[in-house]
Amino acid sequence: MNLFSLFIALCAAAALFALFIFWTEPLWFLPALERLTPSIVYRVRTNLPLVGLSFDDGPHPTFTQQVLDILQPYKARATFFLIGDRASRHPEVVAAIRAAEHEIGNHYSSDVSTLGHSDAEFLRNLAQTEEVLSLDGKPALFRPPGGVACPRQIKLARQGGYTCVLGCAYPHDPLHPPVWYIRWLIEKNLVPGAIIILHDGISNPSRSLQALPRILDAAHRKGLRFVSISELIRSA
Repeated sequence: MNLFSLFIALCAAAALFALFIFWTEPLWFLPALERLTPSIVYRVRTNLPLVGLSFDDGPHPTFTQQVLDILQPYKARATFFLIGDRASRHPEVVAAIRAAEHEIGNHYSSDVSTLGHSDAEFLRNLAQTEEVLSLDGKPALFRPPGGVACPRQIKLARQGGYTCVLGCAYPHDPLHPPVWYIRWLIEKNLVPGAIIILHDGISNPSRSLQALPRILDAAHRKGLRFVSISELIRSA
């Protein structure tokens, strides 16, 4: 095998490995991710039987209420990462989330990448969303749109009092994978301290909504309780 062939083989192997990590999200890979990005919370190391449940891209006038209705009989608590401009259009949904005693996190002012934004623009978008969501300087959670922000933006958010949170069980539901995959990926990663990411604000979260009761049942069988991410962090 010549050097070029070896290079192509190594590139192919790396691509396959990246796809494997992307679609299976093995928990054994988390320590490497945490070392690479220590300013981001992917899970919480706790001995208590608690799991963080979160929903992104809302509020949605229809789907968010459906999520709330599913969670209520299970007495499950969740964190809703809300987009500022959507929250301003649907304050009644934001009020319903609060009335059900769920947590609200900052998901930026619009569903766009932050990567091209200046520091001033980034901070302005954070502040606008904070005002719309009436966070009032409380300890706040931030999740960048698409789960991606540059290191300096994460640093700016942390300096502003935010804890930057992603997760360790994300079934890529905006890509509309089958229900069995959503359940499989989340249920295999259902361990104390895990943080789950689903979406209520995408165009059609029907598969996530179908999977959610089964996921809640699986957690119950494992003796786990769904809580807000802030409560999960306090349990560490």
